[in-house]
Amino acid sequence: METPESVDLRHAADMPILARIVVPVSAVEKEAVGEVRGMTLEHCRVPLPPSARVVQAERTEGAWVVWYVEKVEAI
Repeated sequence: METPESVDLRHAADMPILARIVVPVSAVEKEAVGEVRGMTLEHCRVPLPPSARVVQAERTEGAWVVWYVEKVEAI
């Protein structure tokens, strides 16, 4: 198996890319979920590339961190 130091980056155009975007909590809109006390739906627009697929989203104290993969067809 190749180690990261031995990867030929000239062939990276055909490799999937794992990336993240950080969305401040202040950019997120909240709305109540029906009559359920304390439940909210949070949403916002995230400027992801058209071919990106979200892998994980996690909420930290001040932001949402959204991990996504580009070039999914290379997987």
